[in-house]
Amino acid sequence: MPSSSTFFGEVRSCTRIGLPLALGELGWMSTYIVDALMIGRLPHSAVSIAASSLGNTIYYAIVFFAIYLLNGLETYIAQAAGRGDRTECVRMLAQSMWIVGVATPVVMLLTLGFGGLLPRLGVSHEVAEATQAYLRALVWSTAPLMVYMALRRFLQSVLRVALITTSLITAGAVNLLFDWLFLFGHWHMPVMGIAGSGWATAIVRGWMLLVLIPGVVLAFQQMNLTPRLAMLRPDGMRLRALLRIGWPSGVEFSLELGISTFMSLLAARLGTTLLAAHQVTLDLNAFVYMVPTGLSYAAMIRVGQAAGRNDLRGVQRATNATLVLALGYGALSTILFLGFAHRLASLYTNDGHVVAAAVPLFWLCSILILGDAAFVVQASALTGLGDTRTPMWVSVFCNWALGMPAAYLLAFPMGYGAIGLWMGRAVASVTSGLLLTALWHHRMRLEAGHGSAHTSSLMTPMRVR
Repeated sequence: MPSSSTFFGEVRSCTRIGLPLALGELGWMSTYIVDALMIGRLPHSAVSIAASSLGNTIYYAIVFFAIYLLNGLETYIAQAAGRGDRTECVRMLAQSMWIVGVATPVVMLLTLGFGGLLPRLGVSHEVAEATQAYLRALVWSTAPLMVYMALRRFLQSVLRVALITTSLITAGAVNLLFDWLFLFGHWHMPVMGIAGSGWATAIVRGWMLLVLIPGVVLAFQQMNLTPRLAMLRPDGMRLRALLRIGWPSGVEFSLELGISTFMSLLAARLGTTLLAAHQVTLDLNAFVYMVPTGLSYAAMIRVGQAAGRNDLRGVQRATNATLVLALGYGALSTILFLGFAHRLASLYTNDGHVVAAAVPLFWLCSILILGDAAFVVQASALTGLGDTRTPMWVSVFCNWALGMPAAYLLAFPMGYGAIGLWMGRAVASVTSGLLLTALWHHRMRLEAGHGSAHTSSLMTPMRVR
């Protein structure tokens, strides 16, 4: 996609990249919804639901840290594509596969190891046994998932997003089919119970990878990319460069996961009804967040390509355009949350007490959407410039030093309960969005002060020699 010289041209460019990816993220989310609905229909569903929740918490905390180690791939490939260095695109993709090869068995072993510790951690024998059966199946999804994520980052960075969207949207349907087959034993399949959901997920990840491979082959052909053996060998300098950008993203993700876990633990102290209301709000917030996440990929890619061209104005245009799109979506979502909170909560449960408790949480969640949208877009823009440490430190300060203490104080000593928890979360979200916005503009002023709009010395493209 060529450079867009006007703001509205950039909005169109970002929309063409971000909208399909946002739809894909919603499709990705649908696989989790399908799993939850199908597992809830198993006999003794309380045990199965608990095992699925516990297993997913363990597995995704580990595997997503590994996935975020690949975040530098988009930065380097987008910048290389921006300056027309096609050979570097191949080299960096090859190096990411070495990270995948090392990380995959580590993720599998850690997952199984933590699963084995559950009985010692006080988890009931029944739930621990079901969780272990689920994890023994789920870990086989690791290799296709890791390879998929590397190839996806390559395709996003060179602006081939159609098959990414296709793979994610079709994943929900494939997951539904294999959940139906494996969980309940249809079409002469054995009844696998909760383990069947893990095997279904492994097949879905394989399906997603198969959908993506033709897109990678076609991209190589269209870009006249011919991998040579020398490009495929492990390169210590490039591996270190990828990990230097990736590890802060992994830490940031882990901290955000910790926030959600900590809030749920605090909500559990407030009773079953408020915990359920908290979980409903958390689930809806995660679903709505998928669209800013998809748009943030557009920011990362467009900023990276502009940085590769040493085009500071292009960097600013791409960030501003994506921010307008994300905040516009956030504003519409806020109106929806404020105006239809009761109806939205009723979609999740017919328990009137839970719905009544969830409505004020939805109102607070409407504030979060705007703060989170601003943060994720500008964090991705900074990643496009190769800076993942600034978002990490902002997340540490706003969530753990500010948001969580505020949430605890408001919820318990001050007696606001679940509303207090979400007030604290809203404080953290808005502060992180505003702080990262201020830091972004400060950096742009520094860039402009070090040279002309097209030759900023601080924004030299990130070449690895």
